[in-house]
Amino acid sequence: MRNLIRVGESDEAARPQAPIALSAACIGWARSAHYITEPVDGGDVQLRSEAGAPSRYFIRRRGTDRLALTESGDDAEEHPRLFVAEIAVLEKHLFALFADDIRDDLDLPFLEMDRSIDAIAAGYQVSDIERGYRTLTRRGGAPVAAAPDPTLSLLTLVPLSHYIQWSIADLKRSFLNPAGTPLFHRGRYAAR
Repeated sequence: MRNLIRVGESDEAARPQAPIALSAACIGWARSAHYITEPVDGGDVQLRSEAGAPSRYFIRRRGTDRLALTESGDDAEEHPRLFVAEIAVLEKHLFALFADDIRDDLDLPFLEMDRSIDAIAAGYQVSDIERGYRTLTRRGGAPVAAAPDPTLSLLTLVPLSHYIQWSIADLKRSFLNPAGTPLFHRGRYAAR
């Protein structure tokens, strides 16, 4: 976990880095939820609502091998939501994040998701809180993501353990389907 949320950075962080690049599919999905992407702060990305929502999201580099998703509201202070090592994992979280707005626009029902620790996807585990964060890890593998707060971290990491097993096309199809199929089957996460 320490690798995902390290705050102090070495000289590597001072080197110029390529801008963070989201996929066209992710940018298009964000636009469907009325969010636009804008470059900020030397390669970081801001996702800002065109519909007047007060929340703004920022994707920030944290060293050479980590990304942080932060959220800023009316107070303009950024609060951490998620740390990841791979942009693909972050994009799957963003697809779910914007899905609620898209489903609302389409008058589709809210998808009830089990976010308890018992609903973690097979092959993954969630740690106890350590230094204010929980970590999602592949069993026997490296950390996948980390999120702050004892309760909110489960709301993020448990569904994420399922999202990362599905393709972007399957996630889009699920979030546009009234029942959430194929991600959900009879109100539960479907086996992948």
